[in-house]
Amino acid sequence: MTEPIHIPNIENYTQEIICGVLILTPKNVFITEEELQKTILTNSSILKCEIKNNEDIIPTITSYRGVLINIWDSMPTQKILQTTTFNFKLKNENKNGYNWCNRINMSFQNKDANGTFKEILNMIKVNNYNIKISIKLETGRVIQFKI
Repeated sequence: MTEPIHIPNIENYTQEIICGVLILTPKNVFITEEELQKTILTNSSILKCEIKNNEDIIPTITSYRGVLINIWDSMPTQKILQTTTFNFKLKNENKNGYNWCNRINMSFQNKDANGTFKEILNMIKVNNYNIKISIKLETGRVIQFKI
């Protein structure tokens, strides 16, 4: 007798049988912003990120800081300073936690993954952008979020 196959979290897959073969396709299950706010992003990694400004796509990379800098780079300096949760200096300073960024021509203090992602969401809302992101948590769980 053959051993049964156990598939955990089967509700996260669509199932179809084609030519006698069972095909499982992962569903795009998105978490809410409230769930995301409660998620610990320490030691997580961005698998995929797409940010759109109407039809224009903001270039993204797979680091929280890189994604945030790309968003800031799409904005006027005054708008960043009026709406940010980060500390900025308008001069080249690389001390007291500040790091100079040539692309935005300002120094800013880094935050951890959760603080940086909170700022990403803030800037997405300020600019009426859309985001679709997949994140692999330290536990191995993959979460997806979109606005």
